Amino acid sequence: MTSEPVQRPVPGPRAAVSADPQLASELRRMALHLETAAVLDLRASRATDPAQVAVLRRRAEQRRREAARIRAHLAARGVALGSPARRTHP
Repeated sequence: MTSEPVQRPVPGPRAAVSADPQLASELRRMALHLETAAVLDLRASRATDPAQVAVLRRRAEQRRREAARIRAHLAARGVALGSPARRTHP
C-alpha cells in the first residue's frame, strides 16, 4: 500500500523591482568593492613588509566601507539585504 505524495505549496513570485540600470550598476559596484577588499586582504596576508601590510589592510577596509555604504543605499530601496555581520581579520 502506497500513500499519495504530499504536495507542498509552491512559493509565490517575489515582488518585482523595476528594472533600473542604475540599481544594477550599484550592485556591480558593491560586488567589485567587496571582491577588491578580499584580494587586498589576501595580498596583505602574503606580504612581509609591515608597512605594506598596513596599507593593504587600510585600503581593504576602505573598500568594505564603500560597499557597506552602497549596500545601505540599496537596502533603503529594497534591492539589497541589510548590513552583514562584520568580519574580523587575523
